[in-house]
Amino acid sequence: MKFNSKDFGIIWTSPWRVKIKDIVKDKENQLEIEVVNLWGNRLIGDENMPDDGIKDHKWPEWLLEGKPRTSGRYTFTTHRYYKKDMPLQVSGLLGPVLIQVESKK
Repeated sequence: MKFNSKDFGIIWTSPWRVKIKDIVKDKENQLEIEVVNLWGNRLIGDENMPDDGIKDHKWPEWLLEGKPRTSGRYTFTTHRYYKKDMPLQVSGLLGPVLIQVESKK
């Protein structure tokens, strides 16, 4: 997450809040949020592509030779837990993004 070009890094755990008091402007503030998917969902999606992974307990040639993959998969794992028909996990930006003013006590 970035606010007015200040990078706050990855905000991935509760309470999902950052303090912007020192960088907020009266006008024309800029908020940038990059939303990514969950790893499990990516693995489920990749199960729709041809399997180009470990076979007969051997690493694939494309990996050993440092070549690009031809399967279209993005991920590589040594165990295939997820199946292509498994339900996707809820992910993304859920709910509103709010900028709140703290009251002084």
